[in-house]
Amino acid sequence: MILFCLSCLMAVTVVCASFVLLRGDRFTDSTLAFASRFRTTAAAGELARTLERDWHNLVFLTDRAGTLGPQELYYLLAGAGGDGTRISWVGYADLGGTVVAATDDLLVGQDVSARPWYRNGLSGGFAGDVHDAVLLAQLLGGDAEQPLRFIDLARPVLDQNGDVAGVIGMHINAEWLADYLAGTAERFGIDLFLIDPSGAISASSSEQAPTEADLQILRSAQAGIGAEGRETWPDGRDYFSTVVPQVTSGDLPSFGWRMIGRLDASTVRFGVDLVRNGAHYAALLALALVTLITLIYARVVLAPIARLAASAEQISEGSQDYPANSRITVEAAQLSTALARLQRDPVSGES
Repeated sequence: MILFCLSCLMAVTVVCASFVLLRGDRFTDSTLAFASRFRTTAAAGELARTLERDWHNLVFLTDRAGTLGPQELYYLLAGAGGDGTRISWVGYADLGGTVVAATDDLLVGQDVSARPWYRNGLSGGFAGDVHDAVLLAQLLGGDAEQPLRFIDLARPVLDQNGDVAGVIGMHINAEWLADYLAGTAERFGIDLFLIDPSGAISASSSEQAPTEADLQILRSAQAGIGAEGRETWPDGRDYFSTVVPQVTSGDLPSFGWRMIGRLDASTVRFGVDLVRNGAHYAALLALALVTLITLIYARVVLAPIARLAASAEQISEGSQDYPANSRITVEAAQLSTALARLQRDPVSGES
């Protein structure tokens, strides 16, 4: 009986273990899908909310600028620019495109009417993707090896009559953006890529720069479609990637970014290990329980029946001892009663 129970348990254990091993990839992909989706979405949300605070500061500036004099406006712009490490430049250009006030007086008197942030800012809120510095490069110390790059925020300034009087533009250092992505990627344990509508990488936490021709996930990002899946990247390693099709928050204008987050499929295997370890512990617990139940069954059920069988053998050999009375089961009770009758009335038992 004990061997039979243990054999059944071993068969169930083998089947469960085979299932876990054969379905390991699916467990891994399910775990990676959840982790990649959750972390990428969280990273995109954090970046968008950080830039949304800059946008709210710009809204405050544009709402106040139309009522301030030149000196007051200068102080207001200087306060918005901070120490210049993240926000490199904030300036106000009039309807003719001439900068009339700016942080550190940079570009004051310069014509910026041809710049995208100014042209788009005249018609409404604008967010511009990463681009090289043009007018500020020499003033801020840019060089050929590490050219200055910015992302832009711009918004029109209205006068007291509600007419457009100019544009305030804000240049945010793209190096800050790359550092921010690197810090977020390290904190979340995931590689992050910002993709523009053309499929090019605007900023990333990795040195790799694959193109949409290399990966399906990049083609999905270029199309602005949310997607996820496992792919082999140009470095020859398998990654599970997720696309967040929009990186925006609240009333922040869209930069056109999509964010891709990727997890190394060969190193993140905690889902399968958890299942396998759980299966091992469950098998050991089941073995202990089946052994305990088998021992109890043998002591409570099998032992009385074994005693009745021994009494039956003794009666067949002429013993006059009454069998033990056992009512642990219906069968044991019937057998005990029948043996007692045979012992009491041997003649009737022989007939």
